[in-house]
Amino acid sequence: MKFIINKNELVSAISIVEKFVPSKTPMPTLAGIKFLATEDSLFLTATNLEMGIEYKIYGEDTGLLVKEKGNTVIESKILSNIIRRIDEDIIEFDCNENSANIKSSGFNMVLPCFNVMDFPEISKKNSLKTIKLKQGIFKDMIRKTIYARADEFSSRPQLTGVLVDCKDNILNMVALDGFRIAWSYVELDDLAEDFKVIVPGYTLLEISRIFKDEDESSFEFCYSAGSVEFATENFVITSRVLDGDFIDYKMIMNIEPKLVVKVDANKLRLAVEKAGIIARESSAGNLIKFNIAEGIIEVQAEAESGRISEKVACSTKGQEMLIAFNAGFFLDALKSISEPEIRLEFSDEAGPCIITPVENKHHKNFILPVRLKGEKL
Repeated sequence: MKFIINKNELVSAISIVEKFVPSKTPMPTLAGIKFLATEDSLFLTATNLEMGIEYKIYGEDTGLLVKEKGNTVIESKILSNIIRRIDEDIIEFDCNENSANIKSSGFNMVLPCFNVMDFPEISKKNSLKTIKLKQGIFKDMIRKTIYARADEFSSRPQLTGVLVDCKDNILNMVALDGFRIAWSYVELDDLAEDFKVIVPGYTLLEISRIFKDEDESSFEFCYSAGSVEFATENFVITSRVLDGDFIDYKMIMNIEPKLVVKVDANKLRLAVEKAGIIARESSAGNLIKFNIAEGIIEVQAEAESGRISEKVACSTKGQEMLIAFNAGFFLDALKSISEPEIRLEFSDEAGPCIITPVENKHHKNFILPVRLKGEKL
């Protein structure tokens, strides 16, 4: 295999692909990046067996010229650290079964190669069902949900992932950890079959880092019972899916509110942020209270180090209420909302709060309260 390539293009590709290389592995080949040179393209592949990526470099702007087709696997860490420090714009690779000779002007480096036959294939696209989505929309759905998933130490591993649930041509994305639910959904342009998969949270985090904000470019979401793939013109990311079930999130979030509040999202967020600073110091936990009366939400927190109270104007409909929440959970939900005004629905002092942007019914948050002992209005 022989090719020349623009250094910046190669560095950009490696910086994306190397995130899928495991830091520790019993399989030495997985510590490397697979290079495959075809007639007019170069493919870089990495995997940790849980997820993997195949990244394609092609076109005149990349400076790619394939002199001899072939493939090999080169250790990732050394390659990445040295390539990005080369001064010259053009780099040449000359690889055989055992080694890669990498040179540029006066620079020359030889690295050992792994057996390419030991490197696993990552893509199963031809055997998967596919729907098309916009990158920017999908990334925004990840942002609005992923923070609510359970941590990696959860006794229910499926809750460390995010449910992608297609039903009646509506794509739902849902994350929950037992105390809160984040739900975002969009209507699909093309007709799609119903399906459910639970995608690992770390996979979606990598997707959100690679996809661009407000990008109108499409990608293919490919799914089966055991794996998912995210395919664009430049790359394919594949991942296993998680086993298990989610609760009926639609039923749980359908409450009969006794109190409905409409409030400026930014003003409430700032009040919760300030109260949260005090709440973190409390021996009672990261607790804030909402004392809600006609036209006012009073955000309160108390600790040994101080006490805070701030009134935020709002519109209210229903009974007055004193209710408490984990400050971090409530703030996470508020930070996920970009619309200016939100609607808060409360069933009672012991029931959940449903948070919905007034101008976007396709994004909902569910947060369970913290029970207050001996508190009365």
